[in-house]
Amino acid sequence: MDYNQNNPYPQQNNNPNYYRQPVRNPGQTLAIISLILGILSIFSVFGIYPPFICGSIAIILAILSKGYGKKMLGIAKAGIATAVSGMALVCMVFGVMISITIGFLSSLTGEQMIEFGRHMDEQIESQLGWDTEDLAGTSYEDIMKMYADMMGK
Repeated sequence: MDYNQNNPYPQQNNNPNYYRQPVRNPGQTLAIISLILGILSIFSVFGIYPPFICGSIAIILAILSKGYGKKMLGIAKAGIATAVSGMALVCMVFGVMISITIGFLSSLTGEQMIEFGRHMDEQIESQLGWDTEDLAGTSYEDIMKMYADMMGK
């Protein structure tokens, strides 16, 4: 009896309809999720916490996707790159916002700063219905007076 005649499974070389299942890396799913979270960290750049949460989870998943292998998948490397860039963008945006605020406040005179604080107190009270001193323990006008005194204006 010939083995090839009774074999129910098609042979690779003789059968043109032979289907070979694609080889899949076991860490590929983690790498894809890492890339998705890295992209989310970039798109949520104007929130303070989401980029750091998504970015850190993306980095962890990219490292875990490597498993015991010697090389990291390209998708995992892209996940790390997008996560790090998302977190760096948040730091840059936050730094630019702080520098613009400091530049704006340093261009004002002492009276303008106190007037700005008074307007902020009025806006907070009209929008929230509560006094700023009840919310923060001090008024925004007093904070601006302290800031003007600290800057010597």
